[in-house]
Amino acid sequence: MWVIYSFIYAVFNAMYLNFNEKRHYNGYILGIIRGFGISLIALPFLFFITTKLTWFYFSILFMQGILIGIYDSHIFVSSSKYGAGSTFGFMATSLFITLILWWAIEFDEFIKLTEFKIKFLSLLFILSAISISYWQIMKVKVKVNAEKFLYPAVISLSMMSIATRYIALWGGKEFDGIVYYLFVSCFVSGVYNLFIFHFKVKGKDVVKPCLNDAIWLIFISIILISAKTIAFREAYNPCYVMALLLTSPFFVNVLKQKKIRITPYRVIFWLSIILLILYSYADNYLRILF
Repeated sequence: MWVIYSFIYAVFNAMYLNFNEKRHYNGYILGIIRGFGISLIALPFLFFITTKLTWFYFSILFMQGILIGIYDSHIFVSSSKYGAGSTFGFMATSLFITLILWWAIEFDEFIKLTEFKIKFLSLLFILSAISISYWQIMKVKVKVNAEKFLYPAVISLSMMSIATRYIALWGGKEFDGIVYYLFVSCFVSGVYNLFIFHFKVKGKDVVKPCLNDAIWLIFISIILISAKTIAFREAYNPCYVMALLLTSPFFVNVLKQKKIRITPYRVIFWLSIILLILYSYADNYLRILF
């Protein structure tokens, strides 16, 4: 199930990242609309939640909201200013940042994995192949200024991935975790962007979104968040989901160009994705392949 929901996450993430490339709306306004709009829609579903909200769980949701606020504003500004290609191109960095953070927090899992060297080395090999081939495919579209601007977004995305894992696992039922995420975290992200907008942008001439685009953005975001929360809940390691998230630009290219380009690095990338899926399901595959 994590594979299915990860690909749904990747497809809607592609729409999300590509949303502001041609529209050129103000990134903070989009963050405000996205945050408050999602939380408003999620509000009625709070009455169906059975899991009690603890202060510790709320703190994770709150932190996630701040990270979403940082990520949203940077992604929207980057896609508008530098294009979706540069925004996509820097995403691979988040894969290994997530891996380092995950193993640092869940150190016991790292120790267990190192006890089985073939599993440990195989995972590093697969993730390296995914990252290197992805960089080779995307590097011509990455601009230096975009890289510098996207550092906060990349770090936020990595931390968000870990937080999403805990939100999904500690929220009780699957439904409860999703609703808490949509209501609390997204509301906090809206407040964050409203605060930044007030001090950085207020009074300036900005492009504001029309109603149809605002509704479309909220719809995309709700599907994206729901799918990724389930994916992070089901996947054993958050890096598995992050690796499949890197397929987003390929879905965009297919939607735009309505054709599939075959290159050596694309073949390596997709073969590595398949290997990761096999890796996550059975050690027997590794014994055959390695």
